[in-house]
Amino acid sequence: MTSHTTAAQRGPAGTGPRKGGPRGAIAVFLAAALVALTAACSTTSEGGSGAAAPSGGTASATRVVTTPDGDITVPASPKRIVGLSYAAAWLLDAGIPMVGVTSIDDAALSAEQKAKVKEIPLVGEGNELNFEKIASLKPDLIVISAPKRVQFQIDKLKPIAPVVSFGIGNPDELLPTSLKVTDAAGRPEAGLAVKKQYEDKAAKLRTTYAEKLAGTDWAIVNSGEPGKFSAYDGKSWLGMVVKDAGGRFATLPGVTFTDAWADLSFEEIGKLESADVILVDGDEEGGKPSAETTELLGQANWKSLKAAKNNQVHSVPAFFTSRYPEAVRILDQLEQILQSR
Repeated sequence: MTSHTTAAQRGPAGTGPRKGGPRGAIAVFLAAALVALTAACSTTSEGGSGAAAPSGGTASATRVVTTPDGDITVPASPKRIVGLSYAAAWLLDAGIPMVGVTSIDDAALSAEQKAKVKEIPLVGEGNELNFEKIASLKPDLIVISAPKRVQFQIDKLKPIAPVVSFGIGNPDELLPTSLKVTDAAGRPEAGLAVKKQYEDKAAKLRTTYAEKLAGTDWAIVNSGEPGKFSAYDGKSWLGMVVKDAGGRFATLPGVTFTDAWADLSFEEIGKLESADVILVDGDEEGGKPSAETTELLGQANWKSLKAAKNNQVHSVPAFFTSRYPEAVRILDQLEQILQSR
């Protein structure tokens, strides 16, 4: 087990306990880096070609959605969608109605979203599904997105309704894949509206704080195992947000990133010396770091780092961000950090 395995305590929206990228999944991440996820595309036809009628009624207009698993015929305008794992939160963010969802981490939701989720039937947690419950909801579309290592019994879902699934390899695929999910649901404009809020905010930071960004080197770390910690690059969950905001990553001498992170020992804390700002996990209650990361911050060689002495170590909620609204809140925090420099 590496420090990355138990690094985060809060689960990503709709996936259960968040494990970040455990060492057992590194091969999955590496393989995914070599295979570009196919962008969702569609065509519309009346009656569909070989499309099974959804259990909720007879399909009239259908279209074809291209997924990593092949072309799937779906309703052109689905009315009864079941969202599973990441897809549930992404559809919720886009305001797309669902008739069933797997559990969503409510710590990452607004008060309005929490109230809305309570009104939607729960069909499982993570990839543990109640198939009878799903069938009783008479969905006309089932949308799944989860890490590729998480396996769903799709063959049990296909007789119920068309199933569209988008597996996640590298962390930086998360936000772009949310747009494929909203497109599959027949509402691409809703997903793009959520994305625009993020892009507008990131552009504002790059323009307003260009000078400060040019003079600031960032590092991202956390710990999940005594005596060890992980450093993350621009392909990581939080790293992609820092990169989009125009952040420049500190050079860590002798460190090679595998996929989106590198595992180091406490004796190597000094490699972070060039970082002006260090971001650490804040996924515990109240935005506090995990117990393991707190131990990291208490090390004597940590306290001697430039960023630590300058009070430029900041805990960030949604460290393993998977949603545009989470990313917007991170941008808000980055703006506060830049204002203070």
